[in-house]
Amino acid sequence: LAAQGIAEAQARIAQRTPVPTPTSEVRELAADDLYQQSVARYQTEDWTEAAAILTQLRALDASYRADEVKEMLFESLYRAGMSRLDEDRFEEGIFYLDQAIALKPLDEQTLSQRSLAVQYMTALGYWGVDWPTCIEKFEQLYASAPDYKDVFSRLYGAHVTYGDAWASQGEMCPAEEQYARAVQLVNNAEIAGKYDQAQATCLVATPTPIAPISGTTTITMTELPPGFTSGRLAYPVHNSQTGAYDVYGLFADGRLVRLLSGADQPSWLWGGSALAIRDLRAPGISLLPANESAATLLMPGAGWNWPTFSPDGSRYAYAAQDEGGTWQVLIAPRDGSAQPRIHAQGKGPAWGPTGLLAWNGCDDGGGCGIFVDNPDDDQPATRLTASSNDIALSWAPHGGALAYMSNAGGDWDIYVLNTAGGVVALTDDAASDGLPAWAPDGSGLAFVSNRDGSWGIYLMGLNGEDPHKILTLGPNMPDWTSQRISWAP
Repeated sequence: LAAQGIAEAQARIAQRTPVPTPTSEVRELAADDLYQQSVARYQTEDWTEAAAILTQLRALDASYRADEVKEMLFESLYRAGMSRLDEDRFEEGIFYLDQAIALKPLDEQTLSQRSLAVQYMTALGYWGVDWPTCIEKFEQLYASAPDYKDVFSRLYGAHVTYGDAWASQGEMCPAEEQYARAVQLVNNAEIAGKYDQAQATCLVATPTPIAPISGTTTITMTELPPGFTSGRLAYPVHNSQTGAYDVYGLFADGRLVRLLSGADQPSWLWGGSALAIRDLRAPGISLLPANESAATLLMPGAGWNWPTFSPDGSRYAYAAQDEGGTWQVLIAPRDGSAQPRIHAQGKGPAWGPTGLLAWNGCDDGGGCGIFVDNPDDDQPATRLTASSNDIALSWAPHGGALAYMSNAGGDWDIYVLNTAGGVVALTDDAASDGLPAWAPDGSGLAFVSNRDGSWGIYLMGLNGEDPHKILTLGPNMPDWTSQRISWAP
């Protein structure tokens, strides 16, 4: 509901469809009408509608009752923001308050409420994803504002849930620690019993070492996310402890696995179970074989990006910058039998199932966009779009279409390009939508978005219908437009 509210608010605050410039007489009449509407909404304390109409009025005629309109708009945005915070609709509340700040400074008390909301929302973003960080954030908030919202019960619940998670894996020593901290907050008989049992077991048990950033971590989900019924989805998650990304995999059998730490830009091989990644530790381009926890380094060196394999798996393409900073797409044999060769200027390559290679780049004449080429013939590449920001390419399983993200419309949205001609927009949300990946059967797409205030992975139908969140990635996703997700059978 919060995401829907933000989308509606942003749609009202920032109209996406251009409005023809009216004559001065028509503009004045329209301004009068909008002003009367805004006053009516303002007097009935319909703050969101008042803000939307006043914003439209300022866009139409910035000089119309300028001071009065600005003051009314500020008050409307401020009231809308505070009411949303009171209703625990934090993302919307912060959005409206930030709009108000752009008009004039807020008082210290309001800024404090905004800061608390941001801290609460940040802590909640780690809920169920990263319990240590979640607990740390709620402890910080509890220390500064113990009576804020349900921060006390959230902190208590986080300790209990994290303890239960350890206990379910037979790790009773870390479970004991969490139960102990929970009992310090609330002397609950049930949790005290769990603590006693964990303590007794821990005294005689040899605990398994905890390795937060090395090896693999597997969780078996009791219920798959709605709509995720087949295949395996690889995606990056920013690790706040290391400052780097880790690669996770969601499998249709219910497993959620941390596949590699210190890696990103995952790409499954066509027709295989191996995973290509950008190795941030080696560094270089590496390949993770199926059912293994250690990756094989194929191309050592920093600066190699977006590895993608040919359909038969014998070659891979990637992008790197030359000494002058120009991006180039290179192709190399998997077995290392020859040196990489430059194929084209561009970045973000994606090798399709039919053998076509796509990338984002510019030609010698300055035309930029998505290029498609058969790397095994001598024919020139074909440019299919017209923006240098058409990026994050993903081939459909049948090879006849490409999904990509672009900000050509003003913000990041997802589009589908038919290689025979024609482009369709699948999202039109004011938030950032991107990094599409086709479902293995071509029935829909996964994508990344921050439309509810925190980053997550969403699923949607082939025509953009029924977008819904299936995984939370947390509040931070640095340099997200350079990332990639991959979905394979």
